[in-house]
Amino acid sequence: MKLSVLIPAYNCDPNHLVQQLLEQLPGDAEIIVGDDCSVEAIQLSTSDGRVHVYRPEHNLGRAAIRNRLAEEAKGESLLFIDADAEVRRKNFIADYIAASGEACVVCGGTGNLPQCPQAEARLRYDYEVAAERRLTLSYRQRHPYAQFTTFNFLISRSLFLQIRFDESICDYGHEDTQFGLELKKRGISILHIDNKLTHLGIEDAVHYIQKTETALWTLATMSIEQQQNVRVSTLALRLKRLHLLDMTCFFFRISRSLLLKNLLGKHPSQMLFALYKLGFYSCQVQTSCRR
Repeated sequence: MKLSVLIPAYNCDPNHLVQQLLEQLPGDAEIIVGDDCSVEAIQLSTSDGRVHVYRPEHNLGRAAIRNRLAEEAKGESLLFIDADAEVRRKNFIADYIAASGEACVVCGGTGNLPQCPQAEARLRYDYEVAAERRLTLSYRQRHPYAQFTTFNFLISRSLFLQIRFDESICDYGHEDTQFGLELKKRGISILHIDNKLTHLGIEDAVHYIQKTETALWTLATMSIEQQQNVRVSTLALRLKRLHLLDMTCFFFRISRSLLLKNLLGKHPSQMLFALYKLGFYSCQVQTSCRR
């Protein structure tokens, strides 16, 4: 099995990740870094001929850059890894290769740093740590399609090119939701294994809230079928059926500044963050219903 490791990157230095992967990379494998028109072009520090950079002429977005990397790949199997990842296992690639024959898609999982990298990142860090505790291997195995993520997964090239990521999703968020649903529709098997990468991309609260709002806006434009696979949208749909959506939006608008004061502070509450997301998303649904 020839392997292509594909690393989409935007304004993120993948050199440390590439060096870690090279220590485990089989001789006939390759690594392709997809520099999606970063502000400063990515320069690789290695001269290893198995590694090269793909640069499109213009920024493609999260879905399209992954599709182009798959087209560029020479391997029969594709291992997608986000650029803000760190390898934490000596047998990371070997474990993927060993599991490749057990299912059409293999997901390794996401882990976190042992400590919050900076005080301003507390909101994102606490959220990710709580998610890791909740999304145990057994939980992911019970909900294989809903827990599919683009962060760290293996798939055959031929299968991926049949499905592809939806390039109509141009903004941040939920291309993995759509892809997981498509895998489920086609009856394609997913195996979740304990082969985590550490997520290093823990941004400050201001930028994380902005990204979260973009992802929620994207989710609100997706189909009802897709929305039913995400917790915040299923709650909003239930509020809509109970005719409580307008009330939810009203309370969100009058309390938004207070919620933000907490979320941007030193001790952000994950419960208040969940309420913020539900309120913001409900307002997006309410707006779309009135168009």
